[in-house]
Amino acid sequence: MGWGARRNLRRARRAELLRVKAESASRRAWGRRLLIALPLAAVAALALHTALRSWTSVRDDVFLSRRFFGLRTVEVNPTLFWLTPEQVIEWTGVRAGENLLAFDLDRIKRDLELVPQVEEAALERVLPDLLRIHIRERRPVALVRGLHAGHGALLPATLFLDAHARVMPPPLAGRPELDAVFAALPVITGVGGGVQVGGDVATPTVRAALELVRLFPHSAMSGRTRLASVDVADPEVLQVTTREGAEITLPLVRLDWELHRWHLVHEVAVRANRQLQWLDLSVTNNCPALWAPEPVAPALPSPPVETSQRKHRHV
Repeated sequence: MGWGARRNLRRARRAELLRVKAESASRRAWGRRLLIALPLAAVAALALHTALRSWTSVRDDVFLSRRFFGLRTVEVNPTLFWLTPEQVIEWTGVRAGENLLAFDLDRIKRDLELVPQVEEAALERVLPDLLRIHIRERRPVALVRGLHAGHGALLPATLFLDAHARVMPPPLAGRPELDAVFAALPVITGVGGGVQVGGDVATPTVRAALELVRLFPHSAMSGRTRLASVDVADPEVLQVTTREGAEITLPLVRLDWELHRWHLVHEVAVRANRQLQWLDLSVTNNCPALWAPEPVAPALPSPPVETSQRKHRHV
């Protein structure tokens, strides 16, 4: 073996020796760190356990105690239309004196939004003792006949529909200020069975009827007549009856244009001093119409017959 080979061998042995020493030193350092870390971890775990127990005691005795942050006031937005603040508070299930921090606001929000009359709910905790509730109601736009729970059974009742075809119960009794408002709503008939509170009746014809109800107040016909009922039994057209008894057939689409056509025919009837009895706007190229018969003019009374009285001459 030459001199260069021996030198390389010595270098390799020296490098291997250094590597083994470095690994041994690393293992010894890791062991020392482990011996130090284990007691520290035990101390930290004990401190954390003690802190948690202390926090639980503080939370139960201070933050969640009825002596602190007890509910005193529940504010409900005053812009409610047909719900009452008492109803809303009852649906939340909260009680005066309960700890405000213990309320699950997400659960209360979900419970409120399950109520058919509620479209959206928002809640806010105002420490130390106030809970604010904001309710956005579903507004009834039409009446419908369906089933409503009463006396332990489902009974026929007049229910309400909002613009999204959600079925809502009638208001509580003793609200006479709402009677006139609800009496003016049109009735949607021909829906069929299965109309129950909390459900949807979003069939194409019902959606078209609700679109008609939405558009009608903004059309030129709103000041001329009012919608009494909309029959949706026919899957292809809407059968509308006005308060004056006129029957109008409308398609399910382009209702804004059809209301304009209706207004044009109505103006013709006004100029002719006639009353519209029937109109079919589902026909696209003309407007079949029927006028109410003109009332028969009462017969004029016969003029009285004048009789002349002759004076008798006395002889």
